[in-house]
Amino acid sequence: MAEREKEVRLVADTNIILSALLKDGSFIAEMMKTDCLQIYFPEYGLAEIDAHKSYILSKRERSSAKQSYSHALKFLLEYVMVVPDELYSSRVAEAAELMKDIDEKDSAFLALALQLGCPVWSNDKHLSKQKTARVLSTKDVQQLVSDLLRIDE
Repeated sequence: MAEREKEVRLVADTNIILSALLKDGSFIAEMMKTDCLQIYFPEYGLAEIDAHKSYILSKRERSSAKQSYSHALKFLLEYVMVVPDELYSSRVAEAAELMKDIDEKDSAFLALALQLGCPVWSNDKHLSKQKTARVLSTKDVQQLVSDLLRIDE
């Protein structure tokens, strides 16, 4: 297989991480593990994940073959680069302004995407209302990965 020129860099929204945590081996979790994606996640988002812990646990308890929540989170975050807030803080005000009439809670994800110059991976349609950073759905990311893998053949 030819060596890939570059990976696709993406900022994952919390909904992507949550989806991956709901079920071990889920499609989104497997996508996150592909070697052609470099996933970034703002440190701010860790608090959002923690706020949804009881919901995640309730969904995970229904699965017969499950890892503990903490093990699953640790394993998943091995494929994600958690970026400290101070590394994108210079773009937070700009992102907050862009998101003020949409959903200011998503400002950190947009700020990180602006700082890195890459798209946001999110299944929240409202994030696409801002036009400064590209937003890719899981279907879009699946197509990107498929195209990259086809190039490598």
